Amino acid sequence: MVVANHIVNSIAIYIGYNNGTFSSSIEYSTGTGSTPFMVAVGHFNNDGQLDIAVANFGSNNVGIFLGFGNSSFASQKEISIGSSRPISLGVADFNNDTLLDIVTANYGTHSISILHGYGNGNFSAPTTYSTGYDSFPSSLIVGNFNNDNYLDLAIANYGTNNVGILLGNDNGTFSSQITFSTSFGSHPYSIAAGYFNNDAFLDIAVAHYGINKIGVFLSNGNATFASQAIYSIDSASPYSIGVGDFNQDNQLDLVVTNNGINNVAVLLGNADGTFENSIMYSTGASSSISFAIEDFSKDNRLDIIVVSNDTGAIDILLGY
Repeated sequence: MVVANHIVNSIAIYIGYNNGTFSSSIEYSTGTGSTPFMVAVGHFNNDGQLDIAVANFGSNNVGIFLGFGNSSFASQKEISIGSSRPISLGVADFNNDTLLDIVTANYGTHSISILHGYGNGNFSAPTTYSTGYDSFPSSLIVGNFNNDNYLDLAIANYGTNNVGILLGNDNGTFSSQITFSTSFGSHPYSIAAGYFNNDAFLDIAVAHYGINKIGVFLSNGNATFASQAIYSIDSASPYSIGVGDFNQDNQLDLVVTNNGINNVAVLLGNADGTFENSIMYSTGASSSISFAIEDFSKDNRLDIIVVSNDTGAIDILLGY
């Protein structure tokens, strides 16, 4: 796994042993004052080895670490995106050329940027789209929200209390943003997508930091959504949200990491797109900012790895 260490300006690589345990960290610098916030992995130079992209909030760039395939990486290559303050990023092939591109959510310039990949580890200059004045986009996801076979973007706009949808075209460009309100003061911080009600239309779940709740938007399949359904997670303020089938009933569930004593919440999903009351877990931390979902112990059960800001620890919750 890869972790962005925003305090010490580095990324850390942990090698998994297929039993739920990991090696000690191998660290790579992202530069003085870079404040890395998020990482993503992909094949950026088509050599068959996984590479890493980093959203460097402090130095206003995307860092690229090209992998050698032996758990080591070349020194960081930086791609400037102006005074953007990138806080989140994703990778996908937006222009259908079979090469991976990068998208960033830019907290400082209220926008998203697309960097088209050339397949050799290099990328184009950013193409930028507005997410609205004072929107402060904090998270984004890639998906097909209008069923036209072109990738779209969904953005959690923390400042303007809405979800923004940018519909993609076949050439890697995007339409102007369409917004869906998440309610006044909700401050959506993280966003995830999945097929929650089994109708083949991609739905959206949002972690609302401002009101300690989860919002779910069920899709109509044409880039419109049903009214938001709201679910409580008690007094915890959610940071990050993700999806997975944790009880093996073939329905997607939600997992949320929170700012609070009960720092992990799981909401089990039903076939109609509704969710049960949250089940709260504690790792002993009170500020869990990100997580990853995978079968780390290779027992056919999903596990959760939680990164906690206050303790500086990585906690592993093994599924059973």
